[in-house]
Amino acid sequence: MTVVLDDVVLVLLAEGPSSAYDLWHRHSAIFGPARRVDLSRVMISVTRLERAGLLRVEAPTTLRHGSGNRLPCWLTAEGRRRQAAWLCAVDPDTDVDDLYVRGMLAVDAANPATFEQFLANGLTATRARISRLAAGEDGDPADRARTAFDQEVARAVALWLNQLPEHRR
Repeated sequence: MTVVLDDVVLVLLAEGPSSAYDLWHRHSAIFGPARRVDLSRVMISVTRLERAGLLRVEAPTTLRHGSGNRLPCWLTAEGRRRQAAWLCAVDPDTDVDDLYVRGMLAVDAANPATFEQFLANGLTATRARISRLAAGEDGDPADRARTAFDQEVARAVALWLNQLPEHRR
């Protein structure tokens, strides 16, 4: 699985309407400079999602004096279903980086039911990964070292997932 900006935008819209600028700003606040995306990419994503019927864009409104016109985006019912399904689609093969992105978004933007479902799926998938790695401890020294590293990463992810509820608003 790979994180796609479209899915991130849908999750960021879970709390209510936002402009592309506001979505870009929230993305930067959640993920910091290391994962920064260009505002133009967010705007392209919004356009693509609108064409797909996953969000709608309203007429321009002035949010602050001098800020120019911004187009507020709203999730459609289909967009809401897709964002919850994507956020919760975690399995033992989900990349750790992908799990991190989903977890950060779940903490910040998911509704309580979606957050709980993400957390349950993430913990189940991580426990399955730990079990699978424990069964594969044979092989040459490099294979064993790689497996030991992967086990420690999976244990750290499980610990992090268990701590996520403490970070919810």
